[in-house]
Amino acid sequence: MTGVASRLSPGDVRIEIKRSFLEAYKDKVTIQVTFTVDKAAGSINPTSFDGDLHFAGRAPEIGLRLVGEIKNAAEADSAVAQVRRAESTRRPIQLTGAWRVWAEHSLGRPEQQDRPLPELETPHVEHVFEIHPVTRIGGISLLQTLHTNEGYKPGSAERTFGIYQDADFRLRATPTTVIFDTPTWLYNDVHFLMEITGSGQKVVADGRFVTGSALDLDGKLLVERLRMVFVEGTAPERAVRSLERGARLHVWGMPRLNFAEISRRAAEAGTTSGFVEGPLPYEILVLGVYPTTAP
Repeated sequence: MTGVASRLSPGDVRIEIKRSFLEAYKDKVTIQVTFTVDKAAGSINPTSFDGDLHFAGRAPEIGLRLVGEIKNAAEADSAVAQVRRAESTRRPIQLTGAWRVWAEHSLGRPEQQDRPLPELETPHVEHVFEIHPVTRIGGISLLQTLHTNEGYKPGSAERTFGIYQDADFRLRATPTTVIFDTPTWLYNDVHFLMEITGSGQKVVADGRFVTGSALDLDGKLLVERLRMVFVEGTAPERAVRSLERGARLHVWGMPRLNFAEISRRAAEAGTTSGFVEGPLPYEILVLGVYPTTAP
């Protein structure tokens, strides 16, 4: 990485995260929070879009503007009802899901963890932090909602990974925080062939991390040594458990910033006054597995 000025480029957002938070979640798949629902979408997105229910709110464990998304929400009536009750009563709900920092829905306004947050007025609020997908609301498990959607087409592998690979990322570490600039214009999801290349899978309490390569559907190598993330107990996690090096799956996934890599770079950079630049540190959260006959 090389030193650069701290000036933001057009299309970037500056995010400041506590180092203690970064370290706590760098090798965790999910997060559990007490979520106050400020505003839920009036309807579930159609399946041809993504089938999700979006709702915005706040959680003291996170301290940033926050959006939750229930995948395939038409299959989760009880969970959707809980979200709507929480919106009307303003009573916080216990919620678990995959944490995700990704700036696609930012307009460039700086984000600093633990600043006071007003009540949010729209389910489509500007944000960089999501709990997406939600895997549990109260006592209701939503693990079964992680699967591919017929009729929905994620981004194509070559184009989408090309965008991720070309993106820049700037970072500065302080003794208590990590400050980074990340693009806001990155695509939101992708489908591709995942080929396992690591010698073993890293199993954690709430899922597993698998090192693999991303290929297009013709087998063309696009990205090597990419960390793939699987939520414990979901169909994608069950599908990958017993696979060994060289095995392939056609998967649907979405990117999130890789906190483990950010932590490594922050430690390497030290607490200097300047920013350092490098490639975008991202990993892929796997949401679904296509049948082997999928196009």
